[in-house]
Amino acid sequence: MDDETYQKLLGFGLNYISIRSRSEEEIRSYILKKINRWKVSPEFLEKVMDRLGELGYVDDLKFALAFIGSRNRSRPKGAMLLRMELQKKGLKEDCIKKAQELLKTNGSDNEVDLARIAATKKLRSLQRYDKREQKSKLYSFLVRRGFDHTTISSIIDEMFPKGLQ
Repeated sequence: MDDETYQKLLGFGLNYISIRSRSEEEIRSYILKKINRWKVSPEFLEKVMDRLGELGYVDDLKFALAFIGSRNRSRPKGAMLLRMELQKKGLKEDCIKKAQELLKTNGSDNEVDLARIAATKKLRSLQRYDKREQKSKLYSFLVRRGFDHTTISSIIDEMFPKGLQ
């Protein structure tokens, strides 16, 4: 029964990871729910986590890099908001910092460029408003996306030059 339970839990873990990559904390809590539901020994959790680690599926740094890269491609967000999202997924602060530093050294995480991309997309939907309202709505949008004030101000100044108002 023990080997069969272990294999089932490992199978559930692999299926869970196959949907999308997951943080160690997400995998751990998912498998723990299965263990509690089946009322089996919690020792299985560490066995399954060790095996998933051996197979290379439990790597928080790799997960953080993929997560940030995906967010930057689909819905660019500021560093503050990305940090909060990764913390919700159970990543430790040092892992988050390391991932953000690695992306910055690769040149793929320029916050001004990300804010520019997000603002350009949003500005298309704000064409019906006058310039003052466009600026206000764009500022609010970028704040919600987690960009800092200096980045937002530079993007708004770039998109709405002073001489053309």
